[in-house]
Amino acid sequence: MTRKSHQQTEALPFFSAIDKITIAFCAWILVYMLAGLALGRTVIEPWLHLPAYLSILTLVLLMAWAQQRFPRDRYPRFGRALSFVRAIYPVLFFTYFYISGYAVNRIIFGEWQDPFFYRLDKALFGYYPSLEWGQRYGHWLLQELMHFAYFCYYPMIAGLPVYFYFRNKRAFSELIFALTFVFYLCYFIYSLLPVVGGRYFPEAMALSRAYQAGPFTRIMAFIYNYSRHLGGAFPSSHIAISLVLTIAALRYIRPWGIAFCVVSFFLTLATVYCHYHWFVDALGGIFIGIFGYYLAGIVRARLERT
Repeated sequence: MTRKSHQQTEALPFFSAIDKITIAFCAWILVYMLAGLALGRTVIEPWLHLPAYLSILTLVLLMAWAQQRFPRDRYPRFGRALSFVRAIYPVLFFTYFYISGYAVNRIIFGEWQDPFFYRLDKALFGYYPSLEWGQRYGHWLLQELMHFAYFCYYPMIAGLPVYFYFRNKRAFSELIFALTFVFYLCYFIYSLLPVVGGRYFPEAMALSRAYQAGPFTRIMAFIYNYSRHLGGAFPSSHIAISLVLTIAALRYIRPWGIAFCVVSFFLTLATVYCHYHWFVDALGGIFIGIFGYYLAGIVRARLERT
């Protein structure tokens, strides 16, 4: 190893910016869960989730250690693979972090806080849009359009990072951090504020699980029939993340960004139309998505300097 490469290796930080926010989030959940247990509050399946979060923390530490122990200039293949995994590993845990939120989201509030939110909807509209829209305007073509828009969240969150990875590494790194940061921000709020969303009403819950209309309506009904998670509705992470993806696309590939704008508009309506969220959840998602994207850039810059 040359002196120059040795200096470059030594200069690499032990923890990346993504590591730091992942450690902070996992530490929060662990401390919060232990505090809930100590206070006799509602904590679901701690025997499962305490080891899981500890394992994720351990994995982050091991990857950081391995990056230092096996520098990329000496172990190029292993180094490239490890660098890639360290860049994207939070994506692998997003679903678990979301689903596991039910374990801690009633530590402070023992009951669902939906009455407060549906009263806000009622004050705004004079009725409950999350219950009414999907039934009042229930033509099967509109049902399909709205469920298709909601379904588009999944190819959007997979497609844009993959495209950036192969075409623009800088945009890829920025996007992965922004996605991770906004997800963790949503999950942090969910841990404090248990809100079911539109499905709090039994009739809306039944409608969201009904196999009707065309393929996309049925796909979403299948997902919600087999999802056990409740309590992560405010703000809508679907809207927040779709806006993060839209802003990133507008910055780097404008045609995609314009298409994402259209999809995100209908997706925002769909969160309410399809009975998943209160209207105020959608407003919260819009705010968190836009605010979180730009805040993520500031946080990332500061963490990379420390």
